[in-house]
Amino acid sequence: MSHFLQILLGAIVWLVANVVYVDLRRKGLHGFTRFAAFWAGTPTTWISFFVSHEGGVPKVQAPEDDDGLALLEEIRRDRALRSGDDVDPGGLETR
Repeated sequence: MSHFLQILLGAIVWLVANVVYVDLRRKGLHGFTRFAAFWAGTPTTWISFFVSHEGGVPKVQAPEDDDGLALLEEIRRDRALRSGDDVDPGGLETR
């Protein structure tokens, strides 16, 4: 049973190392984690080394939140109108 667990644990480490290496390579990140994942996942990480593209995933940047306040004001106006309150164009409630 102990031999089976060793093989199973080795297979899990090998699989995770390959996934981590491919992910870090696609993102174009370097460092010790990528180095360790490469050597823990050999020999199949050599295939990933030659097949996958370095930095192939575009870096996603969050859009600037310039419309956030306008959207929030519109939501407040809509809720006030649905509840029956009077709302002026500036968004301030009048009673």
